[in-house]
Amino acid sequence: MRRALASLALFVLPTAGHAAFPDRLSLWAMDDDDGASTEVIEGDDYVAAGWKQVALELGTTLSNKPTAPARTLGAAGFHVGLTTTFAHLPGRWADSANPDGWKLMDPDEEAMPLLVVPTVQVRKGLPASLEVGANFGWLGGTESAVVGGYGRIGLIEGHRTLPDVSIQAGYAAFVGNDEFELGALDMSMNLGYSLPFGPIEGINTAKFSPFVNLGLTRVHAAPRVDLAGSRLEGRLLELTGFEGEGFDETLAPFTFALGFEVQSGDFAFDFSSGYAVGGSVTFNLGLGFTY
Repeated sequence: MRRALASLALFVLPTAGHAAFPDRLSLWAMDDDDGASTEVIEGDDYVAAGWKQVALELGTTLSNKPTAPARTLGAAGFHVGLTTTFAHLPGRWADSANPDGWKLMDPDEEAMPLLVVPTVQVRKGLPASLEVGANFGWLGGTESAVVGGYGRIGLIEGHRTLPDVSIQAGYAAFVGNDEFELGALDMSMNLGYSLPFGPIEGINTAKFSPFVNLGLTRVHAAPRVDLAGSRLEGRLLELTGFEGEGFDETLAPFTFALGFEVQSGDFAFDFSSGYAVGGSVTFNLGLGFTY
C-alpha cells in the first residue's frame, strides 16, 4: 500500500526537473522578440494582445478547480490531498504570424504549451451542509505560487432519486511575481451522484461519484512595475473581468467541467477536466484521504 501511494504521489506531483517553463514570467521580457523590438505594426499591437492572452489563460488555470464531488463532507468531514493541474494553452497557436504572449513573457522565449500546477488541497465540512477549502500550489518551473480558498453549500444532498447539488464561490491569487498581480474569482454549481459499490451486496465500503460543474470565472491582472518611458508604456494595462472601468468580457469566461471521485475507505482518487471559454483547457488529477 505504501509503495502504491508513493507511486501515485510521484505521478500527481511532478518534479521541477520535468517542468519546461521559465523561472519567472516577466513583463520586461515583452520589450523584445528574438532581439528585435516589439513595436506596433500597422495598428496591430501583439504585445497588448499577448498580455491579455496570458492573463486569461493563467487566471483560468490557477482558479479553484472542481475536484470534489457535489456532495459536501458533512459536519465532521475532513479531506487532505495532492492535486496536479495540467493546462493546455490554446492561445499559443492562435496566431502563427505573431509571437504569442507566453513566448514574449519568457526571458528565454522558449515557453511550452503546457502548464503544470501541483497543489496541496485541504477541505473541511461544517454544519448545515457548508464546506470550506484551501489550496496551496506552485506554477511548475517558476518561482511563483498560487493560494486559493473557497466556500460552498449543499442545496440537495443524499436524496435517493435527485442528484446532489452544491454551489461554490472562491478566489485564487498568483503570488511571488513582483512585476504583475493576478487573481481569479470563481462561482459555480456542481451536480452529481454517489453510487456505492463493494464486494458484498449491502456492505459497500467504496463509492463512485461522477459530477458536472458549470460556472463563471472573473480574472483581474495588472502590472506592478512603472513602464513609463519604455516601449511598453500604455500597452500593458490593467485588465479585469469585474464590472466597472476597464471591464473586458473575455476575462469573465464561462467554465464547464466533468469529473469523478472514487473513494475506498478513507482513500480517494479524483479526476476532472474543464474548459474556460477562450481560456485554458485543464486536466486535474488528485489523490488524498477523506475522514
